[in-house]
Amino acid sequence: MASPNKQVTSAVLFALGLSLLGAAVPCRAQANPPSSNTHLLEVDDATAATTTDAGLVTSAKGSADLPTAAPAAATDPLPPNLDPQASASSSSSSSDDGWRAKIAIYGWFPGVHGTVGVLGHDAGFSTPFSDLFHYLKGVIPVAVDVQKGHFVMPIDYLWMKLGDDRGIPFANPLYSSVNIHLTESIFTPKIGYRLYDGEHFKVDALAGIRYWYLSDNLTLEPLGPSFGKSANWVDGIGGARFILPLSEKAAVTVSGDAGAGGANLDYQLLGLLTFDLTRRIGLGLGWRYLDVNYRPTNHQFVYDTITSGALAGIYFNLGGKPPVPPAASCSLQPSAVMVGEPITATATASNFNPKHTLSYAWSSTGGKVSGQDNTATIDTNGLAGGTYQVTANITDAKMKKGGETSCTASFTAKEPPRNPPAISCSASPASLTVGENASVTCTCTSPDNVPVSISNWSATSGTVSGSGSTATLSTAGAEAGTSTITATCTDSRGLTAQSSAQVSMVAPPTKLEAKLTIGRSVYFPTAKPSPQDPNGGLEPSQQKTLAEFASDFKTYLQYKPDAQITLEGHADQRGSAAYNQALSERRVARAKNFLVEQGVPAANIQTQALGDQHNLTPAEVKEQVDTSPDLTQEEKDRISKRMQTIIWASNRRVDISLNGSGQQSARHLPFHAEDALTIIGGRTSEMKTAPKKK
Repeated sequence: MASPNKQVTSAVLFALGLSLLGAAVPCRAQANPPSSNTHLLEVDDATAATTTDAGLVTSAKGSADLPTAAPAAATDPLPPNLDPQASASSSSSSSDDGWRAKIAIYGWFPGVHGTVGVLGHDAGFSTPFSDLFHYLKGVIPVAVDVQKGHFVMPIDYLWMKLGDDRGIPFANPLYSSVNIHLTESIFTPKIGYRLYDGEHFKVDALAGIRYWYLSDNLTLEPLGPSFGKSANWVDGIGGARFILPLSEKAAVTVSGDAGAGGANLDYQLLGLLTFDLTRRIGLGLGWRYLDVNYRPTNHQFVYDTITSGALAGIYFNLGGKPPVPPAASCSLQPSAVMVGEPITATATASNFNPKHTLSYAWSSTGGKVSGQDNTATIDTNGLAGGTYQVTANITDAKMKKGGETSCTASFTAKEPPRNPPAISCSASPASLTVGENASVTCTCTSPDNVPVSISNWSATSGTVSGSGSTATLSTAGAEAGTSTITATCTDSRGLTAQSSAQVSMVAPPTKLEAKLTIGRSVYFPTAKPSPQDPNGGLEPSQQKTLAEFASDFKTYLQYKPDAQITLEGHADQRGSAAYNQALSERRVARAKNFLVEQGVPAANIQTQALGDQHNLTPAEVKEQVDTSPDLTQEEKDRISKRMQTIIWASNRRVDISLNGSGQQSARHLPFHAEDALTIIGGRTSEMKTAPKKK
């Protein structure tokens, strides 16, 4: 005889099965309803009563554990998505606008533990899968996962039947056993939306219901009556699914849901690894945890169980578009060029994963090709005329199979015609005086539109200098006559052409030379410049005289580059000989420096300091005044009254003369200059402290 504890537990589990039958159908076994303390089922040590998860009482020889019926399947027991291979490779399933479906047939191998009860009698149990397997009479586990775009619809259905013909009825001499059969169905439809569809991670939000159905049938043997009863409820659930593609064929899925309704609480967790054997067939392996707590308020039936164990199955992929191999097309712009002109090549790839970065390798049967990404440039310089091909090899390094393609396009390089360039030249001015400059401009073009350049300037007379299309002819030192200036135009192929322009050169005018021959004289105030201010003493009117002479002489040098002028410095007689000599040296140095500042070469200037050695006599000064065309008679009379002052001022000068002319400079005191009083003076000695030379 079994122990009292085993008998009580067995009685509770058997009553759980009977609760599904209800009291509506009378039977002989119920002729004497038991009290709460009555043992409903007799068991012995060798045969312990057990129960399924719906309360079916069975016998399990050699075990005192209390097994339950096999649990229902998860919402997504096998497929983590419609097409793990597509999700991990060239295009995700959500990017396909067509319907896709996955059908999975799976097995769940769990252990179960928890509490079942009936009519206020509860019993706890814990049973491994090996015990449950003995009572399994039939099972139909099917999971379907449908997807279109971002919308997903996972559906799971599990039907199973558990039974035992060795159940032991309560004491009744007419019946020796109870034939017990328990049927359980769980239907879980869900709908969802793919919130994130990345290349390496995907997230689905899910919502739906889980419908539970339990039925129990007991037949008393031999030839006894049969009784049946069922229970069902619906739970609303919500959850999420996370997919991590590992490769083109493998993916890991973690999902979960929770809810309530008929049950107080209904939730599950699932971890799954799937692998595609082919595009249509794959295998799944994982672990599932399911918890349901069904406790109606009338406390007539309790079903609070936790079921967890391994999952394994096979799935079939249906629908969807067949994989399209990568392709590419190449285009050239332009496709026909003259040798030397560039070509742009473009490769357009298709059927690759747009989230992957592609690599491009360019090659050509002619020319030099250089490319980056999907664009390349072909350099046709040096090519012989003909037709050539350019090829782009495109690779997706993340695709382990079928991630390469190529495209080819042809281009034609034409030999250009070899016409020489055309050049024309002109000079401005075309006629000039020796010493002047002329600008020469040449224009060169190629009939074949190839690059050209102008060089090798030359002239038959004078000196030509320049680069590019413009040059300058210098006629300084040239003989009067005609100078022919020639330039050469060369194109990029080495073909050349020449052109010339002529410049007529005439001798310099004698008027300028005559003007320089007259010479000039500039005058200084008394005792200027001083040793302390060697750059002083040259008044504005005298600077103007020197500037005009410098301009004329520079022009003259263009005709006669070796021309020379002489500067002679003077001082009046009021100072000592040594003082006057030093003073005349400062005056001639100041005049020379000013001419050099105006652009007269120092090498063309000679100087002499004469002190007071060659002073003008009173008679010479009077004659200059009397014969001056710039003075009126009244002015001459007034000047004669100050003749000594005028004599001194006339000798404070520097004379400028053109060498070789034999002419003295024109000596005219600047009576009408604004600074005339400063220059002429009259009250101050050349040397205030120096005694007059005796």
